[in-house]
Amino acid sequence: MRTVGQYLVMTGMFLAVPLLALLMVPGIPSGYRGLSNQNDPAGPVMYIVLILVMTGVFLVLIKRSKMGLLKTLLFAAMGLGLFSIGSLFAMMAGQSEVPSLATGALLATSFIVILLKHPRWYVINGAGLVLGVGAAFVLGISLGVLSSLILLTLLAVYDAISVYVTKHMLTLAEGVGDLGLPIVLVVPGRAGEEVKKLDLHDRSKDAEREMMLMGLGDAIIPSVLVVSAAANLSPVSAIGWSSPALTVAVLTLASVLLGFLSLMFLISKGRPQAGLPFLNGSAIIGYATAYLLVYQDLGFGFA
Repeated sequence: MRTVGQYLVMTGMFLAVPLLALLMVPGIPSGYRGLSNQNDPAGPVMYIVLILVMTGVFLVLIKRSKMGLLKTLLFAAMGLGLFSIGSLFAMMAGQSEVPSLATGALLATSFIVILLKHPRWYVINGAGLVLGVGAAFVLGISLGVLSSLILLTLLAVYDAISVYVTKHMLTLAEGVGDLGLPIVLVVPGRAGEEVKKLDLHDRSKDAEREMMLMGLGDAIIPSVLVVSAAANLSPVSAIGWSSPALTVAVLTLASVLLGFLSLMFLISKGRPQAGLPFLNGSAIIGYATAYLLVYQDLGFGFA
């Protein structure tokens, strides 16, 4: 049986992603934006296309039992992500370019070595949280609010279709779930359990499995809107947050938390769910409500 403590730990890890990403907003490096036009709808569409292509490649490798190649590609992608995020964090901490790149390389190398040799739950979570916070922050400051809303909507629909209709997301989870990668947040049923020992192939065991799992993307994607609201809503401040934008971001996060708790309630009943329809839906509703409340006297429109 899962315990109350497990649900509390999972909730804490889930909240750590948007909260830590939000705290980083005042430290955005000067001129650091991923896209020149933050509210161009092509931006989120580009991310969706990239996800579809990568998913297709991974499914082909799983079907052909090329697990060694799949693991190599995933570790390479994870290493690149950790390198980029580590370098950015170091730059925001005041390091110059060369030391920042060295910090990113050290972070990526360290996690890869540890994950290969010692894939315990706390190592998985550590790497996952670093990736999650970094990805939420970068996407949030790169995408404007309109683009973030488009991204969340499209991914919620895609997640629902891939889990409930085509079910290819379950196939993907089964294929990569035993590779010891930080693609999930893990709360073990017993201390020290290794992710690679999990039996993820029998979906009927989800309700009985002591260990709790949540896809890392479920924490990252709704956090994008939280960060984007804080970083991009007018009046945009070069140093720190603007008070209206921060208020909208915090209220959006509160709504995401309600969606998360609803999701946990259903999971506690032994019914695995697609997370993004709940989480993204609550984020969008919370943002719209908060924006109307906070900006009703300031005019409408996206900054």
